[in-house]
Amino acid sequence: MSYTTRTAIDRREPGDRLEAREEYAGYEVRDPLGQRLGSVEKLFMNDGEEPEYIRVKMGLFGLKTVLIPVTFVTIDKERRILVLQ
Repeated sequence: MSYTTRTAIDRREPGDRLEAREEYAGYEVRDPLGQRLGSVEKLFMNDGEEPEYIRVKMGLFGLKTVLIPVTFVTIDKERRILVLQ
């Protein structure tokens, strides 16, 4: 099985970048080694309506959250995963 990943702000292929705020809610977030870190809770947009940060729920009960700049992730829409780079 093969899949294509793009950086979150790659403008060459609009289907592979973060676009809709709700579209990525629930996606898993993984580190570069494939270990699960948490899940996407919310996507924050800047004034130009471009994605800027992702809020990720972490921990046993999802009580901890962190903000990750979208420039540090790639997207695997087929598997519903964001991977930190």
